[in-house]
Amino acid sequence: CAPGAIAARNVTAYLSYATFSSPGKGPYVETYLSVIGNTIDYKKNPDNKWIGAVEVALIFKQNDTIRASKKYVLASPLLDDSAKTVNFIDQQRIPLENGIYVLELQIADKNRDAKPFIMEQEVIVSFPNDRIMVSDIQLLESFKKSASQNVLTKNGYDLVPYVSNFYPDNMNNFAFYAEVYNAKQILREGKKFVINYFIEGYETQGKLPSFNKFSTQTAQPVNILLAEFNIAELPNGNYNMVVEVRDEANQVIMTRKAFFQRLNPKADFSLLDIASLDVSATLFGKMNNADTLTDYIRSLRPISAEYEKDFADNVIKKGEIKLMQQYLYSFWLNRDKASPETAWNKYNTEVMKVNKDFGTQTMRGYETDRGRVYLQYGPPNHRSVVESQPNTYPYEIWQYYKLKDQSNRKFVFYNQDLVTNNYTLLHSDAKGEIYDASWSMKLHKRTIQSNDMDMTKPGVDNFGDHTEDLFKNPR
Repeated sequence: CAPGAIAARNVTAYLSYATFSSPGKGPYVETYLSVIGNTIDYKKNPDNKWIGAVEVALIFKQNDTIRASKKYVLASPLLDDSAKTVNFIDQQRIPLENGIYVLELQIADKNRDAKPFIMEQEVIVSFPNDRIMVSDIQLLESFKKSASQNVLTKNGYDLVPYVSNFYPDNMNNFAFYAEVYNAKQILREGKKFVINYFIEGYETQGKLPSFNKFSTQTAQPVNILLAEFNIAELPNGNYNMVVEVRDEANQVIMTRKAFFQRLNPKADFSLLDIASLDVSATLFGKMNNADTLTDYIRSLRPISAEYEKDFADNVIKKGEIKLMQQYLYSFWLNRDKASPETAWNKYNTEVMKVNKDFGTQTMRGYETDRGRVYLQYGPPNHRSVVESQPNTYPYEIWQYYKLKDQSNRKFVFYNQDLVTNNYTLLHSDAKGEIYDASWSMKLHKRTIQSNDMDMTKPGVDNFGDHTEDLFKNPR
């Protein structure tokens, strides 16, 4: 699942979760909470040591019914010097039946007089017994063989969770853990099967050959995959870690993905050698206007990986017509080897739509937030347009039933200047997008002012205001 960063005044913490299943016991959710040590207050205890703590509540809800909850105080390590703080983590396991839940996290500094900060995210628990299933992929900071059973132990290993999906350039090891269920029941005991695991581009869904491995295993009630990649050469970008289960016929029978981001400006991605591509007999070889080619290449940004954006910028900077033709051809050849021209024509038709619908006097439609989201994810299933509502800026709420490996994701756009057609993205619950718990407050800042940093909703009942209702039930 995608971790979330939260901040209540100066308290900063990160929350993520993973779903698993235990034979004979059923499914459960593991939550991973990391508190940034220098963002909480500390007090001296009777032994003259410094200690801080946060009050935590985890609540799993379906509609208005609480299905499970846990409240506790999480204490920091004892410190000799309150200026030398450390981050600290917590892991909880909560049994839950198969279903879709809303996980509500409440967190507050125990040594500070402030309201708890509240954050919600969707949790899907799905482990049917009549098919092969894969747990969520748990990202790891480190792992080792267990010396004794503890809260971090699973199947003989101590797994220290990595409570983020961002890997800066000083982190070159990517470790993860996953479980495969029902292989013995479905494939029969003793049968061999293959688990492929690889990194793919998030935007392109293309497998990266240098980050592709497999594990041959014998069917068990629970098969485990504990693995790692050296990502020193993985460039900037958004990626998926993919775990794939294949049967004896090499057919994919189950896939699980985990999104992550990489910052690594020094890495060089080896793209297809475009200088050797012959475009003379292609549609791209007939594009001879430098300005048109530049516009075409820029229109690819919404669906480009970060390394492709950097490469495209250099191609545009050189300004060589042949090189731009070759780049366009290589871009679509990498996505559709059988018919790159058809793929380009189909995409360009959508670009023309967004230029018409979302363009402004100074921006092409594909350069706007609405245009980028449309081209990256396709048209929304529901688009609520509110051009005039008391107390809010003009805004739109887009809903996608399915968004790659996600369900029921929403985007909130708003127009602050009230004049142009440029709606900026304010909030989304989709992976890799802007998440802002106080989006409703910002949408209402046209008329409502507040200095309460913990306030996430306007807190007033405005006649004719349907913002929250439209977000929960777009129409």
